[in-house]
Amino acid sequence: MSQTGTVDPRDAEPVPDGTSLMAYLHVLKKAHGALVGHVNAQQRFRQIVTRAHARQYIEELMPQLLHEREKRRQHRRRRATGR
Repeated sequence: MSQTGTVDPRDAEPVPDGTSLMAYLHVLKKAHGALVGHVNAQQRFRQIVTRAHARQYIEELMPQLLHEREKRRQHRRRRATGR
């Protein structure tokens, strides 16, 4: 996930089925579905055609998913301590 603005020559390549990248994208889609609903997550996921789309999807979702994970951790901590 490069933020440098350089263009990777593979960006225009399609995301092949059966790769670890595709598996990772499916995991993200599942987590995204838990947040926004599976229909919305599926609609967004269908937009991924190229490796550049995959990178954009990851960069878009990771902050949301990490934020949600932290919220859930804090909630569990509060429950565990009785606050």
